[in-house]
Amino acid sequence: MEQLTSLLNVVDEKSLYEVFEASFDSVVVTDANWDKGIQILYVNKTFCEATGYTKEEVLGKNPKMFQGTESNYEVLQELKERLKRGEKFVGQTVNYKKNRAPYYVKWSITPLKNKEQELIGYVSFQRIIDKKGLELKHEKLLSSIVDISNNLILVTDLEGFIVYINNSFSEKLGYKKEELIGRHSRVLKSNEQDKEFYSKMWHSILTRGTFSDVFVSRKKDGSLFYDKKDISTIVDDMGNPLYYVSISQDVTQQMEKEKQLQTQAFKDTLTKLYNRRKYNDVIEEKLSAYHNNGDIFSLILIDIDHFKKINDTHGHDVGDGILKDLAKLLKNNIRSDDLVFRWGGEEFVLIVNKPSSSAYLLAEKLRVAISETPLAFIKITASFGVAEITHDMDAQTLFNSADKALYLAKESGRNQVKVHKK
Repeated sequence: MEQLTSLLNVVDEKSLYEVFEASFDSVVVTDANWDKGIQILYVNKTFCEATGYTKEEVLGKNPKMFQGTESNYEVLQELKERLKRGEKFVGQTVNYKKNRAPYYVKWSITPLKNKEQELIGYVSFQRIIDKKGLELKHEKLLSSIVDISNNLILVTDLEGFIVYINNSFSEKLGYKKEELIGRHSRVLKSNEQDKEFYSKMWHSILTRGTFSDVFVSRKKDGSLFYDKKDISTIVDDMGNPLYYVSISQDVTQQMEKEKQLQTQAFKDTLTKLYNRRKYNDVIEEKLSAYHNNGDIFSLILIDIDHFKKINDTHGHDVGDGILKDLAKLLKNNIRSDDLVFRWGGEEFVLIVNKPSSSAYLLAEKLRVAISETPLAFIKITASFGVAEITHDMDAQTLFNSADKALYLAKESGRNQVKVHKK
């Protein structure tokens, strides 16, 4: 606890760079000008001590100066391709000191963007594996380049207590820095994600040192947003974890659009009921639950009687009104765990968690309600077919059984409920 207090005092009094310097073996900052050749903008004292170069000898130079015969050029090519795409890169290879002595280096390189979402540089947090006794100091450049980034940056200790947030993080979540530093990061949890999600996260962090996924995070005002995080473990030269750094972006608009598109894909535009595509997904889940756990369910097929005649007589606008009103009637008369779908045209399907005897009673109740309730100001009737799942059925045979019962209801005079005989 004394060490944490000491660290927090440093963070409170000095800049972001000082916190990063206290957390990493070595820091290198470059620009992002691939056309003219990447140039080094900054290296910290630790880097100079590890490599034997002075700052003056490396500033303005290309990082290729540290490569040699033992460098892994496949790793370097992957690094180049990922960074050009604006992606984070984590990798390891052999670099060379000023005296050309090789040393192993592990990078965690993060692209940084300005307010206009343009790449302005890269920050490379480097673990020089053969370097000990690191002395880390303040440098204003890294603080500036990180704090103008739109990336949300959070640093915690191993117990999850926050030791740093950048300006973008503060602005997005509505907290002042002093309101979060020293508090546990659980204050940001929304409780929208279950224990399994966090178990997966910790397994990845503890076994691989990294984790990437979309979190649902909570702002100071209680509102939620989707937060795409890349979490990395910061280690010392012996490989011991020191801190966790999270670099993330607000992807709420993207996620909401995806949800909207997904909803549209599974909903009938006229009735707002689930469509046939959704039915296909649900019926497979129900079949699996039945075969694995014995969860009984039945299908009810519904077909409006003489619907073509209604359209021809009253017009398609009235026909559409009947379909919409019928959809509401069905939803209002089933249990919350039963599902109703528009199959197409004037046909609807119900999946009910009941045996056929109980499904018959529900169908009869719906039949009466339809016949007694004007839909779009017109009295109509409907025919029903009911079938219960059995062990010898798949999705198609179950549907065919209910369809045969529906056909029998129509052949018997319509406005009836018929059950498929097992």
